[in-house]
Amino acid sequence: MSRADDVANLFQRFGASSDGYLETDNSLDYQEYSVSSTPSVALQRATSQPSIEQPCAEQSAQNNAPAPDSITPDKTRRIAAETLAKLLAEAVQARQAEAQARNNEALAQSMGKGQLSRTPAHVIAVVSAKGGVGKSTLSAALTSLVKVPGGQTLAIDLDPQDALQHHLNASPDVAGLGGASLSGENWRALLLNGSADTQLLAYGSLQLDERRSLERFQQSDAHWLVRQIARMQLSARDVVILDVPCGDLLMLEQALNAASQVLVVLTADAACYLTLDQMQGWLEPVLAGPQPPVCHYVINQFDASRTFSRDMRDVMAKRLGGRLLGIVHKDNALAEALAYGHNAVQVPSASPGTQDLRVLSHLLTTRLLTQDVEETRLS
Repeated sequence: MSRADDVANLFQRFGASSDGYLETDNSLDYQEYSVSSTPSVALQRATSQPSIEQPCAEQSAQNNAPAPDSITPDKTRRIAAETLAKLLAEAVQARQAEAQARNNEALAQSMGKGQLSRTPAHVIAVVSAKGGVGKSTLSAALTSLVKVPGGQTLAIDLDPQDALQHHLNASPDVAGLGGASLSGENWRALLLNGSADTQLLAYGSLQLDERRSLERFQQSDAHWLVRQIARMQLSARDVVILDVPCGDLLMLEQALNAASQVLVVLTADAACYLTLDQMQGWLEPVLAGPQPPVCHYVINQFDASRTFSRDMRDVMAKRLGGRLLGIVHKDNALAEALAYGHNAVQVPSASPGTQDLRVLSHLLTTRLLTQDVEETRLS
């Protein structure tokens, strides 16, 4: 059967005629790929996919990056706080550098050159080995009562508590000795007027780094306080009362080196008695020096109504002998005077404490005048 018959039969099955059918012969020879080549094409296409999809991965990473407007308020505050902390740290460093520069300059000015110059004024250092003995109250009373004719009496508060300004009713409107020491300023220019015709150099307010600079003064020069008082140009009839802080051995050494008189404050109890050896150990190097100060003791806040206090007074008096200059009875009027803001010894009073303070001050004044006469005779 020919191909034409096959075509005619096929058309008949569809109900059509093959008369219009024209068969053509295609001279082109189309080549088909073998089935075995298909996997290699698929493999090649698969291995080339990562290079095509790589930009998509980069685009995905870029899409995951936070947009500028996605920063939260908490994050903004945290960044601001970190910036502020950095600025504050820089400010602290600048202040410390400035304090150190002032320290070096003032130290050079205070030390000077040549022989050590001491003030001709009487310098009384009020010291104690134990706190709570009424040292500042006693210092204020001595400043108000000890007077040498033709001279002035002033107090220098070496204690950071700065209590003397309250006892003497002085208003601190200028920097104290701390700031003046750091700047090299003369202390005399910063004296405050107090009650009972007194003058006061307050300690002043210092930052921690400034206090450390002040301590470096004292460590570098054992006669730093001697030089500072000498720069005040006081006369031989002037009296300086030093209120020395308890427990500050650097300042105690400075005060003992500067003092012509030392007054050790005690109370009639076992705690103060046990500090006598310690205080004696601090005093010995100064007392053994070429110009030793005169040293006395005073029992303060003595309660005569207690048998134990009377016994302790007798024990201390026996040990100290002639070095015990006086006894000041416990007097509530002294504590109340501070509370009400007035000077208890400024007006006449019959209270036992103020009477004892007047007697003690009279003894000190007499000794100072006797010392002046003796020095005049020797010269």
